[in-house]
Order: sequence, then C-alpha cells, then structure tokens
Amino acid sequence: MTLKPLLMAAQGQRPGHTPQWLMRQAGRYLPEYRAIRSQNDTLTMFKTPRIAAEITLQPLRRFPQLDAAIVYADILLIPDALGLGLQFVQGEGPVFSRPVRSESDVQWLEEQAADTSAVMAKLDYLSETLQMVKAQLAPEVTLIGFAGAPWTVASYMLEGQSAHGEFHTSKLFMLQHPSLFERVMEVVTRLTVTYLERQVAAGAEILQLFESWGGALTPAQYARFCAPYSQRIIAALKPKVPVIHFVGESAGILPEVLATNADVLGVDWRQDLSRVGQSARGKVRALQGNLDPLILHASQRELQTALEQILSAGQKLENLGYIFNLGHGIRQTTPVENVAFVTDFVRKFRL
Repeated sequence: MTLKPLLMAAQGQRPGHTPQWLMRQAGRYLPEYRAIRSQNDTLTMFKTPRIAAEITLQPLRRFPQLDAAIVYADILLIPDALGLGLQFVQGEGPVFSRPVRSESDVQWLEEQAADTSAVMAKLDYLSETLQMVKAQLAPEVTLIGFAGAPWTVASYMLEGQSAHGEFHTSKLFMLQHPSLFERVMEVVTRLTVTYLERQVAAGAEILQLFESWGGALTPAQYARFCAPYSQRIIAALKPKVPVIHFVGESAGILPEVLATNADVLGVDWRQDLSRVGQSARGKVRALQGNLDPLILHASQRELQTALEQILSAGQKLENLGYIFNLGHGIRQTTPVENVAFVTDFVRKFRL
C-alpha cells in the first residue's frame, strides 16, 4: 500500500510534492472558526467532539492542498483532567485555579494521577473527535495527534498561567526543588504516553510532541530536566507511529534535542534549515518547518521570496525527508488569502 505523502516524508522518503501542514491551522484566523467561537467557550469547543471535529476539518475545506489534519485540542488537557481548574481568560490565555507550588501540591497531583483510567476517561472526548475526523478525511490526508511535552506542560502547571517568556516560578521550582520537579515531570510523562497511545488507537497516524518552551532552558538544564522525559515518550510511541518533536527556540540546545531520537525534528523560524540539516543528518529521518508566521502578514511578493528560500533548502536536504510548516503557530491576525497563497505555492513548487 502506498504511504500518504506526509508519512512518506516522515520516514525520510521524497513524495511527488512537498507535504505541508500548518501549526494551529485549525483556529482563530479563520472566519468560520470565529463564527463557532462566538457561540461557545474554548473548553466547550475542545470537549464537544462534533464541534472539535468541525474545527479540525475547516482548514482542509478551505485549503485542499494541505496534506494533514491536526486535531483541534490543547496541550493543557491533561492537567485539566487532573483537576487543576483550567480556564481560558480573554487577554491572558490559559489560567489554572490550582497551580502546583509546594510538596503538598505535588502529593495531591500524584494522588489525582494514580488512577490512570479515571484520568483518561475524562479525555474520552478527544478519541471521539479523532474518530469523527478520520471518517471524513480524504484517503491521501494524514491525521495528526499531539500532546504538550512534559517541561512545557509542567511550566504552565507551576506558573499557573502563561509565563510570557520569563518562566520565573517554574524555573525556580525546578532549580530549588529538583526532586519535587522531577515528580511532577514523572506524572506528566506517564499520562502523556497513555494519552498519545489512545490517540493512535482512535486513528492518529503521526504524533507531534510540542516542547514550545524548551528554549527557555540552558543546555545543561534541558539535558537533565527535560530531554529524558521527552525521550521516554518518543521511545514509547515510535514503534506505533512516527513522532515529530517540535522544540521552540532550540538553536542553543540543538544537540540535546536531536538526542531525544524523534523521527522528525520540527524547526523553529529562528534557525537556518540547511544548517540544521547538517547537524540532524543521521539523527532524524526528516525536518519540518520553518517559515516565520509573521511573514504571512507581508506582501505576497515578500512571501514568495521567503517560501522559495525555505522550500529550496528543504528539497536540497541530503538523506532527509522534508515537511513544510511554519516555525511556530499561525497568528490570529493572519490574512486568509495569504494562507491560500502559501498552500498553493508549496504544492506547486519544484526546484
């Protein structure tokens, strides 16, 4: 059976065209999404399979050149299921009413996580969403499941909200209470493996592990407190499906990131794709990335220049597959016509 284009690239092969998808492709830049959002709060949309499936499929209808659908969900659904009181506050983003800040908090967290089946039962809605989406996808389109990587998820749990680039509370907890921090990471890691296994059982064909805030750590901190947990998740899932590991601002920790042994490295926009390819050869099967999301706000002439540079670099990678994507999530203010331009240009591009 012929593999789908994106899965071919993830295994280091070269399909007939450059496969593409966009981080946060299902979401708030689309008017059809905003129409649903005007009548529902964010958590309701995540937890209602009919709504989440519709949002997942919206970009595929508008941009048929996309090679994958990524399920509409959030990286913080596991801590929500653990009872940390997740809310999405206008202008602030995700906020937890019960952050983890002390030894008693960690003990409480471990007690909540002890019954894995009970935690996963609270996340059954995601499996249902995946099944609904899979039934409606064209045969050549790949279904992507995902989760937040442990450090990124734990940072929200410790901060109680988005760290806005500082990570003061979470990094101090990590440095001052390393054994407690590692207990938090153990909880998140164990549940993430099960969570992703359930996504595969529901139809996900490839997984992305989002370490959005990996670049907040020094190389030594990443190697000690972060990489081993991501590596465990990747090792547990790789026998089942390919795994993409996206680590934000990873230029300073690239050797440590590559050591996590993902199939595909998601490259953020701050790096040169060709140079990353030289370091990654023999350590991953493919690269993914890495257009700066803000370039989608530029003129289509500027956009074409940037696309030509990235696609040329991607197609020239030696002994590596290549998947086009952004270097982080698409912005809320992105012009829809520019997304259409990008998806059309990528599909047609040849060296």
